[in-house]
Amino acid sequence: MNVADLGRAHTIVVGVSPTSGSPGALRWAVEEASLRGGRVVAVRAWRPHAPETATGGRVPSVVSDDSARGVEESRLAEDVAHVLGHDHLVQTRVVAGKRRAVLAEESRSADLIVIDAGRSTEVGARWLGSRLARASHCPVVVVPPALGGRSSSAFGAAASRLGHSVERAAGTAGRPGFQHPPSP
Repeated sequence: MNVADLGRAHTIVVGVSPTSGSPGALRWAVEEASLRGGRVVAVRAWRPHAPETATGGRVPSVVSDDSARGVEESRLAEDVAHVLGHDHLVQTRVVAGKRRAVLAEESRSADLIVIDAGRSTEVGARWLGSRLARASHCPVVVVPPALGGRSSSAFGAAASRLGHSVERAAGTAGRPGFQHPPSP
């Protein structure tokens, strides 16, 4: 810590996913900020969409980036309020760019970055934490799904049971009489 940091509040930046709302990361960050007397900033990376083309390949009209950003800012505010309630003190900010690049840049002025680990089906979320940790200028906390309050869907639970059954069958194939020890 340098002298310039002494009067500054501890800042925790939370990367909020547009798909899950990152409930675990938001709750964990708010709790950590209350312990440290700091503040929480919820950040969502946003990339404007290219306008669709009309017949003949011309762009019919250009949608204002400001209006699209405003919609995304509203969505972020709704996601944070959904997790924390409407009386939260979390600041929200939508930043143009890719998730990792946005969070790495935010880490320059933060004391801590917090993200959800994501579900195992979210391919991009699986690698974000390790890639972000390498690019970050502050510590990165990855909150596991169990702390995020996300339970597995019925389909996910069934797929998990099927996978375990296949694994057990493959482990006993060709070994008559072998039995696995009971699961805990």
